[in-house]
Amino acid sequence: MFQEERLLKILEYLKKHQSMSVIDICTHFEVSRDTARRDIVKLVQEGVVIRTHGGLSLPELQKEMLSYQDRLIDESESKKRIGKIGAQLIQDHETIILDVSTTVQFVAEQITAKNITVVTHSIDNVGILSNREDLQIYILGGYLNVKHRFLYGSSIIDKLSEIRADKAFIGASAIRSDGLYYAYEEDARVKKEMARRSDQVIVVADHTKFSGKSIHRLDFDFVDIVITSRELPVEIREVLDQKNITVIECPEENQEVRNQE
Repeated sequence: MFQEERLLKILEYLKKHQSMSVIDICTHFEVSRDTARRDIVKLVQEGVVIRTHGGLSLPELQKEMLSYQDRLIDESESKKRIGKIGAQLIQDHETIILDVSTTVQFVAEQITAKNITVVTHSIDNVGILSNREDLQIYILGGYLNVKHRFLYGSSIIDKLSEIRADKAFIGASAIRSDGLYYAYEEDARVKKEMARRSDQVIVVADHTKFSGKSIHRLDFDFVDIVITSRELPVEIREVLDQKNITVIECPEENQEVRNQE
């Protein structure tokens, strides 16, 4: 059986059972573990499954998730305002980490600081900043997720562990009263390592993230600043206050930016 045919059958199996282990693939198709792992890598690269411990599964919480380009357009004015405030926090000569969030992309577009070093695994951030001769770009390499436009893999974590940054700008799929949430386990691990390797962690998220849901959590203990587009829900505001996390609200252009510590 050719790989393409086997991949289609794996997807059919996942639609019925939601998850499939390496052993299941080996048994079901009578292939070696190495072949099963190559099949998993291929499907993950295509962005149609997520890798789990010991196998793969359908991204249930991501079935309705918009493509990167669609999310870039969604709430674009709010994200632009957030990005402008975020970019103003970057100082000359700093090293900063930029996540793959669409809101972080608006930070990248509005950076005015000089002689900075940018660390990222977002191909769009690289494209935006590549025409700047006064900064350096360090790309965290790995496999390419075409749909969501970022590089991924164990090498991302490995490279981050060798870096020290002044600031990290990260996004979130959802924000609840107990932390930031992400649809993919590996994505949450990358954010956590970015936070560990940075002196200051800045979350940029429009108001829609505070009513969303996702599965993999990053604790607020890693966060220093939250920049958002509207007043926060009371229960989240109380938690951030308790943890001494600065909140910057960027409402409509004709309204005053509110910085609340």
